[in-house]
Amino acid sequence: MKKWIFIPIIVVVVAVVLVYFFIIRVPKEEIVEVEVAEVDLSATITVLVTDPHIQVVDTWKPIWEAQTGGTIDVVLVPYATLEEKMWIEFRTKTGSFDIACVPVTWLGEVFGGGHVENLEPYIEKYGYPDWDDVMPGVQRITQWMGETMALPYDGDNHMTYYRKDALEVPEYQKRFKDKFGYSYQVPPANWSEVRDIAEFFNKWDWDKDGEIEYGVAFIAAQNSQAMWSFMDVCAQYTTIAGTPSNYTSNIFFDTDTMEPLCKSPGWVEAMTRIQELTKFAPPGLLGYGFSELRQAFVSGNSAIAFDWGDIGIQEQKPIEYGSKVKGLLGYGPLPGAKKYFDRETNKWVEKQHTVNFLNFGGWVWIIPKAAPQKDTAYHFGIYMTNPEHSLLDVCGIHGYTGANPWRWSHFKTTEAWVRGGWGEESVKAYLKAISDILQDPNAVPDLMIPGTPEYYTGAGSSLDVHLNAVLSGKISPEEGCERIYKDWVRITDEKGFEEQKAFYRSSLGLE
Repeated sequence: MKKWIFIPIIVVVVAVVLVYFFIIRVPKEEIVEVEVAEVDLSATITVLVTDPHIQVVDTWKPIWEAQTGGTIDVVLVPYATLEEKMWIEFRTKTGSFDIACVPVTWLGEVFGGGHVENLEPYIEKYGYPDWDDVMPGVQRITQWMGETMALPYDGDNHMTYYRKDALEVPEYQKRFKDKFGYSYQVPPANWSEVRDIAEFFNKWDWDKDGEIEYGVAFIAAQNSQAMWSFMDVCAQYTTIAGTPSNYTSNIFFDTDTMEPLCKSPGWVEAMTRIQELTKFAPPGLLGYGFSELRQAFVSGNSAIAFDWGDIGIQEQKPIEYGSKVKGLLGYGPLPGAKKYFDRETNKWVEKQHTVNFLNFGGWVWIIPKAAPQKDTAYHFGIYMTNPEHSLLDVCGIHGYTGANPWRWSHFKTTEAWVRGGWGEESVKAYLKAISDILQDPNAVPDLMIPGTPEYYTGAGSSLDVHLNAVLSGKISPEEGCERIYKDWVRITDEKGFEEQKAFYRSSLGLE
């Protein structure tokens, strides 16, 4: 039996009117009232969140409170301390928060360690709004051992951004062909083309704005998210797309032996390629975290960049983010490669191909085991992630929220996106680029097993540290890959070889 929670009408009217005029101006028909099945929502819940996702919570918080009479306390922490805050709760079980927004790359230990609620009973009891509307790749990242352990919220994958006023100019295309002897594709088809395009457009004023521009930009700073820039390249040289197996759509470990693939020829080739790209990048590239990359690229300093969907949102906001490229960007999947290393035959295969990789995977909402208000937290979670509200969070109407489209319905209408500042042609191209990746049944999932933070960013070792040494020219690509390999062997042994192997195989859908 369902019931409604009512509070005095004057409170509702005043709160919603204020929100409408001063906060988000969401059309009335898009504000979804809270229908409740046997839950008193007048309780207080605590939400743990980091930038930029605080924007989503701040948007819906006053409307939720007005509709339910409940209270939402927000704990805002920097990304750098979010993981620590989460683990303090898991260790102490003090009920310090009821629901939290966390990245899926942590979920091997979070889900595997039994620290959060299995949401299957909540879904069975209360339902979930349009689960079939959630794209398969996003459904996948919320689940562990066949059970739903988190609420979907974000669909993350890297994509290619390029300046149309550079790559699509016939004069430049002719000059490029004269220099390199071939015509590049738009967007670039492979990393070999990216390398040549980056060289061609580096260090001259190709957009005629009186300033020098550069060839390529990507996240490269240590202690940021540079490992995902590398994995963009690594995926193309290390495997080929196909039903996940030991030799297809697999880039991290041998699924039979759990031996890291880090020093395979594919990894070394990728490390060599990304090191070379630094020669055609803006000064200060090694200081580019995700914020620095986005700010630099939308200010107009490079011909090509690789990032999540967030550059597209910031592109539309000249005032808020200083964008000088509104309407000037093209979008596409990651570049492929003209060859890949086949570990099964131990040979290079000369074949143009593209592997879609779900970098980072996205953000999800979790409810810890010790949360004092689990049912209320679940209802707030589905309130934020229902089709109507989540569309407004991803399309730019609320600005840069860090959430990218993840429901089928997010891709089916451009009306909300246009209200978010997009041109209709631009948003159609942007959404196609993202949906093509998320619909790929063979897209390679990111690493999501216990120890993932250590494999990627462990202090003094692992991928992030050694990648930085390669990008800065301190060590060779071969030496970098060798060091990563040794660290990954050690971490796997520390975590438990058989357990890690089972987790990894499960993450690929292998028994």
